[in-house]
Amino acid sequence: MKKIIAVTLGEPTGVGPEIIEKTFSRYHPKHPVVIIGSHGCSPDPEIRVISRIEKLEKGIFFYPLENPDDKTDESFAYVRKAVDLALTGKVQAVVTAPISKQKWMERGIPFRGHTGYLAHRSGIKQYGMFFWSEDLKVSLFTLHISLKDIFPHIKKQRIIDFMRFLDQELRRLFGKKFNFFISGLNPHAGEQGHLGTEEEEIIKPALSKLEGEMNIAGIYPPDTVFPTALRAKDSVVVCWYHDQGLIPFKLSRERAGVNLTLGLPFVRTSPDHGTAFDIAGQGIADPASMIEAVKLADHLIARK
Repeated sequence: MKKIIAVTLGEPTGVGPEIIEKTFSRYHPKHPVVIIGSHGCSPDPEIRVISRIEKLEKGIFFYPLENPDDKTDESFAYVRKAVDLALTGKVQAVVTAPISKQKWMERGIPFRGHTGYLAHRSGIKQYGMFFWSEDLKVSLFTLHISLKDIFPHIKKQRIIDFMRFLDQELRRLFGKKFNFFISGLNPHAGEQGHLGTEEEEIIKPALSKLEGEMNIAGIYPPDTVFPTALRAKDSVVVCWYHDQGLIPFKLSRERAGVNLTLGLPFVRTSPDHGTAFDIAGQGIADPASMIEAVKLADHLIARK
């Protein structure tokens, strides 16, 4: 069976169509690609339009949604169709262009973005956001929650379960072991309890239970863990909350990183930026992150 990558167009008024067009003018995947969008939204009029996703040969194709539900957001309809195809085995990877979370909420869609919806549709309870690049990789312990809600999540068993899940998923997807560099939660990693007790009372005891199961280093102060990990091969920085991990990741990669969802029964990647409404339609959007997202999806399904 030919493996296929589905690419969702994202928010049509954002940079999604532009970065998709630029991506496939510069990178030609090993596997067939099906771009999912509404009639008239094809990023390139030269792309062949298809009505069935079967027996596709190598190339780029456009699959139009004939009657996207006008009661929902267009970009949500694209994602919904891509997930339908993935869960029925018609595509093996989904690459999602940026959507507007605000529009999803305004339309009453009960998900804060792609990740929660993908997990819900796949029927999984444990999933994760993993940020990949050639030189730096980051995993987040908590996802889209406010800072004040982070500390109640820092529990010993949750940390143990999360680290085992992370290790198993990365081995499954990449076929190799990674080295985990653990960031502190507090400044200076708690300064031995003087700037916070979570490291000494919760995180260290949890990590001690994992000795011998995986390669763990740390706990490092949050401001030194990234340069330390950059000097090591196959390293992953484990961060406790969203901005702790993503600010240094995006600074390091200059918009060329990839968001990879862990725990799904299919491969899902996306660029690590948003809709960029401020530059949409100007022809200046940088496709680097989308190119890397397609490359990673292409690589991962080739391994299966």
